[in-house]
Amino acid sequence: MVKNSSFFVVQGWMINELGLKGIELLIYAIIYGFSQDGQSVFSGTASYLADWTGSTKQTVFGALKKLREKGYIERVEKQVNGITLVDYKISKILQEVKNFDMGSQKIL
Repeated sequence: MVKNSSFFVVQGWMINELGLKGIELLIYAIIYGFSQDGQSVFSGTASYLADWTGSTKQTVFGALKKLREKGYIERVEKQVNGITLVDYKISKILQEVKNFDMGSQKIL
């Protein structure tokens, strides 16, 4: 369940430069919010993303796969007590881009 006081930000460059829309845009914006510093990761669950996007876990997994294929996010696996946990972060390429106000120029 999403708290009434919680929020995330969709920035214009996510639409204009990356060409994202729909569920992919929302999920990218959430992951970006957690990992924009280049060191942190999004460690939430598929259920968390499904709640925020009003979708299903299956839809979330599909969107995560597409975002990885586009090179916009990276999957980070870690072992905790013999269990593999998966986190996500924005791609290294996008971490290095500091100026998103690039007019019609594409980032990637």
